[in-house]
Amino acid sequence: MYQNKLQRNVKIISEIHPQHFGSMDEVKRMILQNKICGADYVKVQLYSSQKLFNNKDREFLEITKKEFHEMHSFAKSVGIELFASIFDEEKIDWCEEIGVNLYKIASRSVVDKKLCEKIISTNKKVIISLGMYDYKNLKIPYESKNIIYLYCVSKYPTALKDLEIPDFKNSFFSGFSDHTVGIGAALYAVSKGAEYIEKHYSNSKAMGIDTQMAHICSMNSDDLTKLRELSDNFTLIKSFSKKIT
Repeated sequence: MYQNKLQRNVKIISEIHPQHFGSMDEVKRMILQNKICGADYVKVQLYSSQKLFNNKDREFLEITKKEFHEMHSFAKSVGIELFASIFDEEKIDWCEEIGVNLYKIASRSVVDKKLCEKIISTNKKVIISLGMYDYKNLKIPYESKNIIYLYCVSKYPTALKDLEIPDFKNSFFSGFSDHTVGIGAALYAVSKGAEYIEKHYSNSKAMGIDTQMAHICSMNSDDLTKLRELSDNFTLIKSFSKKIT
């Protein structure tokens, strides 16, 4: 049985974009599945394909303002929080209009200071992945008590040999954005003290390797259920161990 949501030490963020195929019906199905399987958050991406990629190849995955509001309302009705990775300033206004509680800044957007500073200025919680940022040789890009940094390797899928998962208790990272196949790496990160795990979610993992859709490195409902249960077990084991010692 899952722990009460307020007792969870590990927060699971389920990324359903672009695995929703641009279908609102699939978005709602995935939101409901993630609620049932124990995710804490569901995340989408708000962008213009032309602005972000300089082409219209991903136009079918774009989310309109009306659709985003509908998604947010549906998620709220089933008891799970929805938020988004933001790729242009207009989308911040969409989020503020409906009162989102947190934002995501993707690895590729960390260098966009104007965008990032506007997101941070909302004073909401901001989750930032550093998969494309040279954090080993450069200082942390943004300083704020509201920022949560995620360790990430921006390869789809990420080979296990490419990981350098930190000891989160002694790191500025608070969590792991996982692009590996399976949930082993995510569970290892939890054992190292990760408080946040972010991973793509798909109902069609058999589609294989696709740099645009990244199904193979996603979790499905069975994976998410196991990740939730085992992450909660880690929390319980740690608390019992402290009592015994």
